Amino acid sequence: MVARFLPLLLQAGVLLLALTGCICRAQSKNFKCSIINEAGFCFIENVHLDVSTNGIGGDSIQFPRHPTLLIKSGAIPYFGKDIFALLGNTKQLHVYNQTSIRNLFIPVTNLTEINVQRNGLLEFDVEPVENRELKMLSIVHNGLVTVPRNIRFLVGLEKLYLYNNSLEYFDLEPLANASHSLKILSIYDNHIKTLDSRSALYFPKLQTLSLSKNKLAFVPYFEESFPAVTVVSLRKNPWNCGWLHTTMQYIEARKIQVVRKDAACRDRWISEICCTYTVLDFMFDRAAAQIRREQQLLRNVTHENRRLVETVHQLADDLHRLQSQLDQQQQPASEKSISDARTGDSM
Repeated sequence: MVARFLPLLLQAGVLLLALTGCICRAQSKNFKCSIINEAGFCFIENVHLDVSTNGIGGDSIQFPRHPTLLIKSGAIPYFGKDIFALLGNTKQLHVYNQTSIRNLFIPVTNLTEINVQRNGLLEFDVEPVENRELKMLSIVHNGLVTVPRNIRFLVGLEKLYLYNNSLEYFDLEPLANASHSLKILSIYDNHIKTLDSRSALYFPKLQTLSLSKNKLAFVPYFEESFPAVTVVSLRKNPWNCGWLHTTMQYIEARKIQVVRKDAACRDRWISEICCTYTVLDFMFDRAAAQIRREQQLLRNVTHENRRLVETVHQLADDLHRLQSQLDQQQQPASEKSISDARTGDSM
């Protein structure tokens, strides 16, 4: 009887051992540096963590205690608060090409830099708690279509890189809390049609503004919003020619460096940057030409009036001089008449 069930018992034992091994492996993951390069980056490979928004659960996971971690490969569909909590005293986190991430949630941590690139990332969010530690956020070569409003809680942000995504709209308002710290804003190579702003919003420390390869026609309050900018990229946008003409005058007067200009244009060129000449541009140019003609006419009339006034003053002076000469000539004749009269009386 026992012999009949012995194979089944052996199979059950093997299956139990296999499951136990899987559970043990699932409950204990101790990642180590595969290499530490000359720059001090600790490379970690094959990081597979299928963590839901509910947390890690009972897993025991350890990352190297190193200031700079670079996760080179793996899959972390939800990179959230529980995983960030495992990073200990790490200051710089890089998650590169072969590490798949679908959703990123950035909590308040000790991290000063987060660099996520080429991960298939579709969205990210920020914990709604003021974060002064994070200085650099780079989410590039991914699939972002929106920027969360909660980015306003990154009040210490100095560098923001969101290039090579699929953004169609970018609002500067959520960055207002970081307006006095932000130095670099790089949002080139998206599909941005509207860069939203307001008149009182300005970034006094922003030095680099990268806007190339979007679908922008103008940037509202450019001069007022970015008074300290020294480097700007503008190429490959359908800029409005009127706006671009005025802006390039400002840029050239301030000696702002324009990085990588357009090589060729289908419509118009202003300082080697392409622009699109629209009906509005035609109306603007026509009105501007009329204003210039009226200004020139006014200058001519003013000049003629000035000459007329000078002529009148000259004639007045000449008249006064002639009157003085006439008075001087009449005075001796009058004195002689008086003397002749007195002589006749005495005779």
